[in-house]
Amino acid sequence: MKIIGVACSGLDRSVSRKMIEAFLKGAAEAGHETELILIHQDLLGCTGCKGCKNKDSFCVRQDVLTHYFEALPEADAVVLGFGIYMGYPQGEAWTFMNRHYCLHKGFVGGECKIRPGKKLFCMVAQGAPDNPQYRENCDAVLRPFDGWGFDRQPILVASGRETEVKIQEAYELGKRV
Repeated sequence: MKIIGVACSGLDRSVSRKMIEAFLKGAAEAGHETELILIHQDLLGCTGCKGCKNKDSFCVRQDVLTHYFEALPEADAVVLGFGIYMGYPQGEAWTFMNRHYCLHKGFVGGECKIRPGKKLFCMVAQGAPDNPQYRENCDAVLRPFDGWGFDRQPILVASGRETEVKIQEAYELGKRV
């Protein structure tokens, strides 16, 4: 199985990144091929140029997601991680999601360019205690992946002082994939 981890926080100390790294470590120990992609300041947003609609390719923008879109068709799973800022997924997570517009052949509602069934794991970190409203906001950023055929798995949330426990849970989850 090929698993791509996408860390929306480029910070070395990011809890969501540590969770992804732990997940990937567990998956690698279980014999899976893993790769980590770090999103940082060079992430570009979707401009709606429709270049992806005029070519048989993915997003035509060249940035930190170029390799991700090249690797995505062969991946069996994606592990996405981001932080919650002010009650909402951080901006890079929204930009990451929006860039998947290129997955539709033609326009929204058209056939998807990748095979359905890729598992989508989500690792979320927040300073405040777990909050149902935060989960609804996370669901909003993840919901479009349903239309692209991803098989969303339950969100793993690290909040407050439980981060080390959640990092260990991410590792164990990676081992079981």
